[in-house]
Amino acid sequence: MTTNDHLHFYVGTYTDTPSTSEGIAHITLDPKTGQLYRQEDLAYLRNPTYLASTEDGLYSFSEISQQEGAALYFKSSIGNIYLPISGDYPCHIDVKAPYLAVANYGSGNVSVYQLDEAGRPIHVITELFEQGSGPHTERQQSAHAHQVTFLKKTNHLVSVDLGTDSIHFYHYDNQKDTHSFTLDQSVIMPAGSGPRHLVFNQNETRAYVVCELNETLVVLTQNNGIWDVSYECSLLLNEVNGEAASAIRLSPDEKFIYVSCRSQNLISIFKVSGDTPSRLNAFDCLGNHPRDFTLSSDGNWLIVANLFSDNIVSFHRNTETGEIAPTGYQCRIDAPICLAEVTN
Repeated sequence: MTTNDHLHFYVGTYTDTPSTSEGIAHITLDPKTGQLYRQEDLAYLRNPTYLASTEDGLYSFSEISQQEGAALYFKSSIGNIYLPISGDYPCHIDVKAPYLAVANYGSGNVSVYQLDEAGRPIHVITELFEQGSGPHTERQQSAHAHQVTFLKKTNHLVSVDLGTDSIHFYHYDNQKDTHSFTLDQSVIMPAGSGPRHLVFNQNETRAYVVCELNETLVVLTQNNGIWDVSYECSLLLNEVNGEAASAIRLSPDEKFIYVSCRSQNLISIFKVSGDTPSRLNAFDCLGNHPRDFTLSSDGNWLIVANLFSDNIVSFHRNTETGEIAPTGYQCRIDAPICLAEVTN
């Protein structure tokens, strides 16, 4: 079987028992049919639960406590690197040269690393942390950084904190030998919402936030450099709140938002080409607990990683209507957590 014309994806997994996964898996998708094929695993690593793929290489970490050896991992053609993480249970990572940021869910801090010219992480340059809590007695006793993302058009790092119902915007100065990160603004989200992940439009004037705990979609808009909450709606209709909304993606044409709802095993779709999101439909994920999903770079495919049913399922995406249809193809991977299309 040749895979030269296939789309390639790396898969982050949980490796701790009872999973039989051993690290970062590799799958391909046939762009003619949507059929999925499992390839040889890419790397052996404990709990590599989130991935970032760039032209320089692949970045991940071990989602464990600092005491157990939480570490940053970088794999490239010029060698592999492991660096310790000063945080508990890292859960998200993003890269924008010359920086890499890691969100540590357990300890609530964000670790920022400097990269060299080859994209290799060198050392930590700062730790970011904002004290706080929320009204959810079990999930919001303290800060829980759940996502980090660098804006492309400005020098800002954004941290989404589920534990404090906050989204923090840090401005940074990447002048040589300075590397200073300063809190620019904290957006206060609806109390008890538990913001988990967000995506920005290409102009970075609007952000769509999936809130895990109250299972809502929240829109942030930026005016004169200030971000505010402008809209909020439920992800699903006539469904019991399972406090488990998960991943969010914006289609390449910026017309549709997709969100996974783990408790209900659904993918919810919104049309967002107008001023406010319009809920279109919700589709069965054909598995149990859709922890993550991704849209292919060409916009034609949606691939779902179902954690509890140990399967990855492909759907064909109608680029005009935004709706998805199952291809009938899937592949088995134990405890899949994250999907990242290969860019190098």
